[in-house]
Amino acid sequence: MMDISCRHDNAVTLPNTASLSAGNSVSAFALDFCIISTGAESFVQCRNHCEISVGSSSKIDAGNFSKVTAGIDSSITVGPCSTVTAGENSEIRFTWWLGNELETTIARIGQNGLLPNTPYQLIEGRITAVS
Repeated sequence: MMDISCRHDNAVTLPNTASLSAGNSVSAFALDFCIISTGAESFVQCRNHCEISVGSSSKIDAGNFSKVTAGIDSSITVGPCSTVTAGENSEIRFTWWLGNELETTIARIGQNGLLPNTPYQLIEGRITAVS
């Protein structure tokens, strides 16, 4: 695995199986099987099987089988079979396939019983806390 570190205010593109540790306000674009950790106000886009951890007010777009942890006021979109743990007032968009149609189920942490810092998955069409 390739390990990359950078400071604040950078843009980084990663190949498969790379690991990134970065500061605040970072934009990271990754392929599959990457591990990405950034500070607040970052943007991370990763295809599939990624582990992403970001600070508050960040935006994440991750593919299938990803594991995302985000701070407060973040916006997260994930593909099927992904797990998301997010801070208060974060919005999670779980995408999934219904036949040939891509569907989206939207959740906001702090509403409808969704608790901050609790891992969630979309299971059989329902947002479910998992351990």
